[in-house]
Amino acid sequence: MRIINYILIFTVLVFTSCEDDPLKKVDVSESKLEVRFDRFDHDIFNADFTDPARTGQQLYQKYRGFYCDYMEEILAVGDCMPDSNFALLQGFATDRDMRALQREIDKIYNSDKIQEVNEQLTEAIRRWHHFFPDSIAPNVIYMNSGVVYSVYSRDSIIAVGLDFFLGPQDSIVKLYPNDIFPQYFKDDMRPDYLVVNAMKDFSWWQCAKSDINTQSSTLLDLILQQGKVMYMVDALMPMTEDSTKLNWSKEEMEWAIANEWNVWKELAKQEVLFSTQFNKNKKWIDFGPFTNIGAIPQDSPSQLGIWLGWKMVRAYMKENPSITIQQLLAEKDSQKILKAFKPEKP
Repeated sequence: MRIINYILIFTVLVFTSCEDDPLKKVDVSESKLEVRFDRFDHDIFNADFTDPARTGQQLYQKYRGFYCDYMEEILAVGDCMPDSNFALLQGFATDRDMRALQREIDKIYNSDKIQEVNEQLTEAIRRWHHFFPDSIAPNVIYMNSGVVYSVYSRDSIIAVGLDFFLGPQDSIVKLYPNDIFPQYFKDDMRPDYLVVNAMKDFSWWQCAKSDINTQSSTLLDLILQQGKVMYMVDALMPMTEDSTKLNWSKEEMEWAIANEWNVWKELAKQEVLFSTQFNKNKKWIDFGPFTNIGAIPQDSPSQLGIWLGWKMVRAYMKENPSITIQQLLAEKDSQKILKAFKPEKP
């Protein structure tokens, strides 16, 4: 009898939790939206190099703007001139180290793994289209970025650098130079971060990137901008663990929850919430081994400012259930959002 009661209580708690979260009630199972997936990495590394000009034109015709972005911004091999510059791209695709990296990508991201990732991204992008039906639903392009970009988003694409999601213990990842990729960076190169990082980057590009002048913004503006992006990830991936959304371990998540009041006191003591000292403010949102500011200890996770901004936005949306995501993104009064937040005391 007691076991049955426990089951009933658990069921009620789960049901109530889902009912309390309007984002979890969104159902896109009937969506007809088709998401396109392209393997740009395969098109490059399997290209016919006997006629570089012809191959360059074919790739340009297929990928258009992204081909130019890849040439000019990601690899930075030169201006986008498919007829003449494909020879430069050929040098990348025939490089011994890059070909070894591509073989590792193909080993990790075999057809079954890519299918799994495709399904997760399709779900998230269909949810994006639910919330933003008038926007362009992005296509997904998988690339070998030469260890330059983990995700590269534009209005109609999400380009994912598979070379950033091979796993921290991968033999190739271990060879990434430590002065560029310290261990804490490699620890984040996990396959299970691929989808959430892709949707964070796309949300940032779509919702926040042009919203704010970081050099003249207050710390509150900065962390709420990040909090809005994280709330968008809530909307796109509501069943994903909060720790995964932040690229934190469960232990780091537990530390943040247990020390929320102390973190808030440290932030208040510094009197920086309304400061526009960008170089100091960004320490609260910088990626690193820990949040390296003031009296925050080294056993803290990094980017505690993003976590606080996210909690502020969540509190604001819970307090104002009639506000849409579009209205949230358009809200420029940071103090209005801040008023809803009450840090948890121990």
